[in-house]
Amino acid sequence: MDHSEARRLGGLLSRAHIAEYLAYCNGDPVAALRLSCWNAEVSAAFYGPLQYLELALRSVLDHRMSVLFGRADWWQAPQANLHHAAQARITEAYSRLSRSGIPQTPGEIVAELPFGFWVGLLGAGNSYDQRLWRTSLHLAFPGYRGRRNILHRDLDYLRVLRNKIAHHCPIHHRHLQADHDAIVRMLGYIDSGLADLVNRHSPLPTVLARRPGLSSQRCNSG
Repeated sequence: MDHSEARRLGGLLSRAHIAEYLAYCNGDPVAALRLSCWNAEVSAAFYGPLQYLELALRSVLDHRMSVLFGRADWWQAPQANLHHAAQARITEAYSRLSRSGIPQTPGEIVAELPFGFWVGLLGAGNSYDQRLWRTSLHLAFPGYRGRRNILHRDLDYLRVLRNKIAHHCPIHHRHLQADHDAIVRMLGYIDSGLADLVNRHSPLPTVLARRPGLSSQRCNSG
């Protein structure tokens, strides 16, 4: 691919998007486009591990909250007293289901709630530490022995990574192996077998080995 073709193809993308890669690659349009392509590839490699983390976190927290409040629609229990941001997410979930003509069952609501909602249940919230974490939510993480706020911080860090990937942002400059290790570690807190499964089948190591190099692409090594 020559520079002219790379500039043409780059022009079909968001100018702000390709500009970040051009800056990283010293203005080389071929290197920038190749790095952008690899960024998309490594973002896709994170999809599976992050999906399993989101599904597992949703499942175990929903179960613990259902047990704690004795009902499948536990968010409706007055004692739940969720933070206003969480309540807003639930209201949005009901609205989306209503617009789509889907029955607003507890299971459908749970499936509509985003990753950030579940991570938020481990935050400070409305006295969440005393009311939710110590009474029930800590049981969702049998492999974890640390403080709630540390677990929340680490999961929120992965929430940010997930959102960057979802919005097609550059992630190539991050310590991606450490990000992957963090996902596996969080899964291990929930279930070691699930963590092993995800780690064993993750495509990330193979994709990391294909990262465009400085010698062939003239990109900064980062």
